[in-house]
Amino acid sequence: MDLQLTDKRAVVLASSQGIGLASAEALVAEGARVVISSRSESNLARAKDEILDATGADDDAVVTLTCDLSNPEEVAARIEEAIERLGGLDILVTNSGGPPKIGFDEATVEQFDEVYELVLRSVIVAVDAALPALKASEGVITNLIATSAQQPEANHVLANTVRPGIYGLSKSLAHEYADAGIRVNCVCPKKVGPVTETEKQRTTHIGRYAEDHGLDYEEARERFIADIIPLGRHGELAEFGKAVAFVSSPVAGYVTGHSLNVDGGWSKRLF
Repeated sequence: MDLQLTDKRAVVLASSQGIGLASAEALVAEGARVVISSRSESNLARAKDEILDATGADDDAVVTLTCDLSNPEEVAARIEEAIERLGGLDILVTNSGGPPKIGFDEATVEQFDEVYELVLRSVIVAVDAALPALKASEGVITNLIATSAQQPEANHVLANTVRPGIYGLSKSLAHEYADAGIRVNCVCPKKVGPVTETEKQRTTHIGRYAEDHGLDYEEARERFIADIIPLGRHGELAEFGKAVAFVSSPVAGYVTGHSLNVDGGWSKRLF
């Protein structure tokens, strides 16, 4: 399917690795020009090389800009610079790192403030800076937010408190800017346990499961995944990236105010 993204101009925040990088790669593969961002110049250089190698796109298909999402002035300035370098903006994809997994007794007010600044305020500031250009192009905002925010678990109070605000913001924006032709959606990967197998999973999630059930690692891994994901496997990063590309594309032109779960059936909610 042609997603009609050729020559579309996109910004993907926090995109030097993980789902952000996969989203940028998917957009470039479909013909878009993409600004990727990270706090680290070296990470951005590596990410750009990975995208160009994977897609075969020309060098100017990927623009790199450093950006600290916890700094609102910097976020606004980088969005404006990205728009200038792209000559406009059709797609804004917001993303951020995950908060630490702790309970309420451990959390401090300062940590709540930090998570708000990184996870929610960065989206608000980025959207505010991007709106004039998105109005001009009748563009798209796609917010990445973990599916687990829909089913809050114990001992993850920082994320459970702040992340749902992105859903509320997205719904509000979808209604308020529909007349301007702007679509706003969330793409929601499963984030309880990493989406690909990492050292963290081996030493925490599956490691604890193996210990609790008296299993060796391989057996624990198989049962752990089957227990929590009906499809019986973790998602591939490319699958999440392609979902972002689809929702952000003209092919999804009648989709707005929606949260697309990409979680292998993990979520049990009815709606």
